[in-house]
Amino acid sequence: MEFLDLQYFVSIADTGSFTKSALQNNVAQSALSRRVRDLETEMGNALFYRNGRGVVLTEAGETFLTRARGILAEVEALRQDMRQSTGALDGTVKLAVPPSVGLILLAPLLSQIRIDYPQIRMKVLEGFSGHVADWLSAGKVDLAVLYKTKSSALLDAEHLLFEDLYLISGAQAPVLGDGGAVSLAQIAPEELVLPGLPHGLRVLVDSASAQAQVPLNIAMELETLPTICDLAATGTIRTILPLTAVQAGLKAGKLVAQKIDQPAISRELILAHAPHRAAAPATKAVVRLIRSHIAELVRSGLWVGRI
Repeated sequence: MEFLDLQYFVSIADTGSFTKSALQNNVAQSALSRRVRDLETEMGNALFYRNGRGVVLTEAGETFLTRARGILAEVEALRQDMRQSTGALDGTVKLAVPPSVGLILLAPLLSQIRIDYPQIRMKVLEGFSGHVADWLSAGKVDLAVLYKTKSSALLDAEHLLFEDLYLISGAQAPVLGDGGAVSLAQIAPEELVLPGLPHGLRVLVDSASAQAQVPLNIAMELETLPTICDLAATGTIRTILPLTAVQAGLKAGKLVAQKIDQPAISRELILAHAPHRAAAPATKAVVRLIRSHIAELVRSGLWVGRI
């Protein structure tokens, strides 16, 4: 087994296809298939199930993938350590964030990384917090900024901030109450569009609804944040989101926000690390910048939250 075999194996597992992996690695598909066959012979187990749509990991392949990712990460960390000893900080850092976080954090963060650490190569994925947690657990990313849920089992995580949820309506929609804060009881008759379960925000809203014994009228379930915001802007349906997710619509006058109270609903943003990558110099540098940027965004009022 060679180091390159591990790289190819992880690439195939991530893409789910020999063809896509061959293109990604600029290698002949036949050569890739031969390497995997040799690897399976050496391991004494089939690592992939082949089917007409691509490949999926066997149980042995899942175990091998976890160990392979760890070995690759250790080698990358070692390479970064050696680079750092010569004064150069470089390496690849894979970061995952939810769309609402990406809207406000990614542009300033990535710009600062390019200025301070031009040799760090960033790979960024966006997905709802449940997907982000899965990517982190599977070793697909090194860092994840995500919202904490009761089901989160992320041991290597730190608090970033708390943020409240708001009722988001179109500018032309009838105002609820006196236009200030709004209760769940006042929201109850209104049609809402929300992400479906098991999205973390939906779990949080459903939990608050159950505790307050106020059933909500969920008329539509959507997983795409821009579409949810666009629908709310029409004034025919409302949604519940943090202010970070709707800043553009608020500034454009298309949306209005009312803080929810009785009960207030808030959620915690956390920064989680893949254990095998937390000590890598490039990863630690990105972590420091994430912390400082979030603190500055909250201090300046661009991110409405509590550290």
